[in-house]
Amino acid sequence: MKRWAEADRLEALERYKIMDTPSEGDFDDIARIAAQICGVPMALVSLLDDKRQWFKAKLGIAAGETPREWAFCGHAIQQLGVFEVQDASRDPRFAENPLVTSDPSLRFYAGAPLETPDGYPLGTLCVLDSKPHQLSDDQRSALLALARQVMTQMEHRRLLAQQKADEARHRQILHSAIDYAIITMDLSGRVTSWNEGARRILQWTEEEMCGRLCDEFFTPEDREAGLPAKEMGAALRSGYGTDERWHLRKDGGRFWANGEMMPLVDDDGIPVGFLKILRDRTEQRLSREKLEATERRFELAVEAAELGTWDAVPALRLLEWDARTRELLGVGLDHPLEFGRSFTDVVHPDDRDDVAAAVAHALDPGADNRLDVEYRVFAPGGKFRSIHARGRLIENDGQPARLVGTVRDVTERAQADEHRAMLTNELQHRVKNTLAVVQGIVGQSLRGVGTPMEARDAIGDRLASLARAHDLLTQTSWTAAPMESIVDGAVDIAGAHKGRVHLSGPNIALKPRAALALAMALHELSTNAIKYGSLSKDQGYVDMHWTYREAEGRPIVEVVWQEVGGPLVSEPTRQGFGTRLMTNGLRSDLGGEGVLSYLPDGVRWTLQADRSVIEEA
Repeated sequence: MKRWAEADRLEALERYKIMDTPSEGDFDDIARIAAQICGVPMALVSLLDDKRQWFKAKLGIAAGETPREWAFCGHAIQQLGVFEVQDASRDPRFAENPLVTSDPSLRFYAGAPLETPDGYPLGTLCVLDSKPHQLSDDQRSALLALARQVMTQMEHRRLLAQQKADEARHRQILHSAIDYAIITMDLSGRVTSWNEGARRILQWTEEEMCGRLCDEFFTPEDREAGLPAKEMGAALRSGYGTDERWHLRKDGGRFWANGEMMPLVDDDGIPVGFLKILRDRTEQRLSREKLEATERRFELAVEAAELGTWDAVPALRLLEWDARTRELLGVGLDHPLEFGRSFTDVVHPDDRDDVAAAVAHALDPGADNRLDVEYRVFAPGGKFRSIHARGRLIENDGQPARLVGTVRDVTERAQADEHRAMLTNELQHRVKNTLAVVQGIVGQSLRGVGTPMEARDAIGDRLASLARAHDLLTQTSWTAAPMESIVDGAVDIAGAHKGRVHLSGPNIALKPRAALALAMALHELSTNAIKYGSLSKDQGYVDMHWTYREAEGRPIVEVVWQEVGGPLVSEPTRQGFGTRLMTNGLRSDLGGEGVLSYLPDGVRWTLQADRSVIEEA
């Protein structure tokens, strides 16, 4: 009964990789010894696959193989022990076999199976003769022993081939690991192997380094400190030695290596050498140093900009504030924080909805995941501090992970913005008022003039006076204008006659509207004085003074313009622009009406202005 399946037997034969290999002396010798012991002229080491019997060794036979159906060995492998045919011509199984009926005209055959350790017969060691023959018991025993020797040689051959294949594969693995320098050394630290990665990283070839001390690729300062020996000693003591330091290349260049060293031991666990593995991490080292430098610069920038930083994990309700953030938001260093609530607690009630909406926008998967919001927080003394918060959502696998950002105190900027908005509104208001004044000047000036030249001169002089008043107000940021400066600027039109305009009065700060109105009135008075009044005569002059008084129980400022030494005065038959301006045209801006009196000695203009209307507090 067959003890094995043919497919399994063929698979076992394939493991030995022996079919169609060249002849080998060890197998030829065994075949020769078998023939001598058995006293026959022919012997074979025969192996059977699914189609043929092939001869690994042969003696006395020219053919290298025969068809499987001719093979006596095909019967032999079915048997235990030696399969013997004393006269094949008389055996009905073989009488018609071509090996019997023709060359080599076999008569005798005896074959011992070649069995693997797991019991698969791969073929036979057989002896043959062209004459009938019979083996003795000793010869059969010897043939079986020689068959076992054939299998021992085949097994040794297989194991040797496997060992070579393993070594080749290991070499391929080592040499393909080009990112790693893999080096073996003996116990003295001399290199015994050096892979392709070591050549690429360290630049020496294996031929150059084998037999040399590993000290070659340590830096001079590390060699002086005895680090190669210390590293090997650590590996022997603990079974593992770390290596993270600068090393040398063949050209003298340095690289930062990250690696380890471990002892190599024999089958008895006795150390016989070392395995050292290095990886060039220079780029990572420089990147880390660059990152650390960037972080230091960031910290300096944050400190210089007086920024606070924060980090939140919304899904876990976690929140972290640095010391500056806690300071700006008025929260103590030991105060616990919670995402969502901690912000709300410190934000001004009127700003909480805006902050909540900004945070929701940053967390919205469909949004740009950025936070940019300004809000007010409570500050000591019952005041509020303006804060500008900026941040960005950092996602992990598409899910919200961390919301990180900064806060900055923008109280001064917010106040400046508020002040700027106020100034813009004030400027808009003043421009409208000025345009209205200009429109009135132009409209009134065009009435009662005879020629375009007269109109041009009248309008130009009045606008110039208005401009001088504007200049004075600009110098004080339109908060107030000194009375004396407004008066002095208004009478500049007198030119050479200005010295005959005598001024006196207390220092009064005029509100902008009052300053403009008074400047326009004094311009008209000066113009009339030069053309028709006291300044048209060499002996004439103007006495202008102002003072604080009370009238009907209310504080006023009284302004008096008195012309002296001019031509005889008579009241005009019609009122022009100047007259209308100096009387009831200034009521709203000066808080009182001007009164023109045409006295024989000269024109007198008196203004009793409400002090609260014209004077800046």
